[in-house]
Amino acid sequence: MWEYCEAGRLITIDAVVSDDCIYCKNPLIRLPSASFESGVKRLLVQLSICKLCGWWTVYRVHQNEYPRTAGIAEGYSGSVGCLKQFDLNDISMPLKEVRQYVCAKEDSIFDVHPRMFEEVVCSIFKDLGWTARGTAYSGDGGIDVILDGQDDNTIGVQVKRYKKERRIEAEQIRSLAGALIQGGHTKGIFVTTSNYRRGAKQAAEDLTSIGVPIELIDAEGFVRMLGIAQTNTFELTQERAATYLLSKGAHVGTGPHKDFAAGEDLRERPVIVQAVTRSELVDLDNSLPSPVTI
Repeated sequence: MWEYCEAGRLITIDAVVSDDCIYCKNPLIRLPSASFESGVKRLLVQLSICKLCGWWTVYRVHQNEYPRTAGIAEGYSGSVGCLKQFDLNDISMPLKEVRQYVCAKEDSIFDVHPRMFEEVVCSIFKDLGWTARGTAYSGDGGIDVILDGQDDNTIGVQVKRYKKERRIEAEQIRSLAGALIQGGHTKGIFVTTSNYRRGAKQAAEDLTSIGVPIELIDAEGFVRMLGIAQTNTFELTQERAATYLLSKGAHVGTGPHKDFAAGEDLRERPVIVQAVTRSELVDLDNSLPSPVTI
């Protein structure tokens, strides 16, 4: 779901040197820098990527590209992943990309199709080690996901994608309890993107005390579960890495030539000259006072 597109100079500089994802604020994984040579030219590259949402940045050092500056100065460029706009009501969207999108833009969960959201929750439980199956097409008495445990014990999960201001009521918890008993499940889990009213929490406690245990997962708990699941399943293939490393870049500055040291952080090389785009020069010119004619 991430693609490179031309970004503004300042945005690119801030992004490629950031330690955290600019979308989900998760610390980036910074891969070791690498060196590639073609004749006298040398390209140094360093990839950083977010394990949660998949956002990425590439920082490059270009050496010996021009004979006049060879061995004296080197150029720096950067690429950043840009978020595509998705129609989250399209249930044919790849589940993996929907999960990444939600990590990048948490509020987008309210735009996800309810059936897709059920599939997202089911996939999260799978990645957390459960044997999970969705029931969206079978209409299992209000149970959206079933978790299979040992000795034929099952857990019934109900999923509600609600806006933040709309809270879960006590009656919905009692309704889940009825579905659990009817379906022969040993436990229930209620997952929502909002929160629970005090009565709903009390209903869950009362039902648990009489042998119908119900666990409540609110918006914060859901985001935490999703983050753990994303981290557990993170994978960076050589093909993906190569695509990012070779993506089109924007020039971000120039610095003194420096020999490459294996494993160094390329971002620490000092930028002594930064590029200024034509549009920025126009903005600067417009901000200056008009000349006085004598």
